[in-house]
Amino acid sequence: MPKREFDEGIDTATLPRVSILFIPFDAAKKFYKANTTKGVKGLSATFDDTGKRVDGANLANPLVPSLASSAFLQGPDIASKLADIVQQECDLIRNMHNPDSDYDDNYQSWLKSNGPQAADTSQWSDRRKNRIERNLRGYKHYPVFVFLSENPTGSPFPDRIDPSGLGMSYVRRHLIDDATVKGIKHVNEIALYLREDIHEQVENPKNDGFYLEATTLTRKTASIQTKLKSKDEYILKVTLGNRYGHSVTVAGVHLRASLTGSNPHERQVERNALQTFCVSEGIQVMVGDFNMDLQETTQGSRGVFFDGRPETQPTYMLAHKCTEAIPLFHQQYSNSAGNAHYMGYYQADTEHLELSGPGMYGLMGASGSRHLKSEGKYYSDHPSIYLQVKSTRLSDDARNKIIARKILRVVRPMK
Repeated sequence: MPKREFDEGIDTATLPRVSILFIPFDAAKKFYKANTTKGVKGLSATFDDTGKRVDGANLANPLVPSLASSAFLQGPDIASKLADIVQQECDLIRNMHNPDSDYDDNYQSWLKSNGPQAADTSQWSDRRKNRIERNLRGYKHYPVFVFLSENPTGSPFPDRIDPSGLGMSYVRRHLIDDATVKGIKHVNEIALYLREDIHEQVENPKNDGFYLEATTLTRKTASIQTKLKSKDEYILKVTLGNRYGHSVTVAGVHLRASLTGSNPHERQVERNALQTFCVSEGIQVMVGDFNMDLQETTQGSRGVFFDGRPETQPTYMLAHKCTEAIPLFHQQYSNSAGNAHYMGYYQADTEHLELSGPGMYGLMGASGSRHLKSEGKYYSDHPSIYLQVKSTRLSDDARNKIIARKILRVVRPMK
C-alpha cells in the first residue's frame, strides 16, 4: 500500500467524522447572472427558549455586495476555474475548523514540542516542509466527499480535480450524466469526488479496510401528490464503510423544480415521502438542492453562512440574569431572487447519525459561496452546502461477523 501523504488522514481502523461538500452550478446559465446586480441577500437567525430555530429580520446590506451586470463566469470559464472553485470552498471549511489566524501560534508550539533540532528548518526536505504545512494548516479538514451538481461547462466533469499546491487531488468515483442515464439534462447531472488519500485507502484495502459503493437511484414522484408536476429525480447514493465496522450513506440530490411553488402542506407531504424513500434505500442524510426549505423541520437545515470574516461569524449573548447563551447567526437566501431557501440537507437517520463540528456549524452545517472571489465573478445562483457527520451504524458485514461470533460462543462455550 502506498505511503499516505496525509499523516492525519482517516484511519482504516475506525470510521470517524465524514465531511461532505455539495457545490451547485446553474446549467440553465441564466439564474446566477441575477446575483451579480443583487448580491447575496441574507437574514439574521437565532433559537428560542425551546431550542426551535427562529428567523429574524432580513439584513439591510447584502452578505456579498452587488457587482457589475457582466460579473459572471461563462461555462468554459467555469470549466477552467473548476479546481479554483473547489479549493476556495475547501479552504473555507478548513479555515472554519483550523483558522489561519492561529497558524503562527500553532507553528511555534510545534517547534517547541519537537525540540531544538526542529528549529533548524534549513535541513528540512521539501516533502517534510509540505507535510508539516498541511498538518499545521489543517488540510485534514478538507471534505471527504465533494458533490458537483449541474454542469454548465459544455465539457464532462473531469476525472480528477487538482487544487493547486496541496499535493493531493479529488478523484471522481461516480457520475450521473448522458453517458450513464440516456437523455438526462445537464441540470440533473451530478458527480461524486473522493479525497485522494481516502481513495487510495479504498483502492488498497486491508482485510478490514474501507470500501465505497456508489450508485444512481431514479426516484419516481408521480405518486407523491397530484398538485405538483411530477418528474423523475436522479439521486447519487454513496456508502463509505469499514468492512467490519461502521458505515455512512449519503445522497447528493437535485429535486424537481416544481417544488419551488409548494405550500407548507405540500412540503410536509414531500418531507414524509423523502423520509420513506431514505429508509427504504438506507440513506442516512441527503444534501443538495431541494427546491424547498428543509429547515421547516428539525431534521433539515439551510446551513449557517460562513465566509471567514469575523463580522459574519456566529456570536453568543447572555440575557440579563440568564446563564444560557443565545446564539445569533446569519443565513443566506439560496436562490437568485434572494427570497427563498433551496439548498440544505435532510437528516433521515436521527438514531445512528449525528452532526459534528465547530460551534453552530457542527449543529446546523454551513453554507458557503456562489462567486469566485479571486475573479470577483459569480458561477452559481446557489451557495455550497457543507456538513460533517459521524455514523455509528454497523455495516452488514460487521453485523454478520458479530452474530457469527455470538453463535460460536454458544456452540463452543469457553471452559
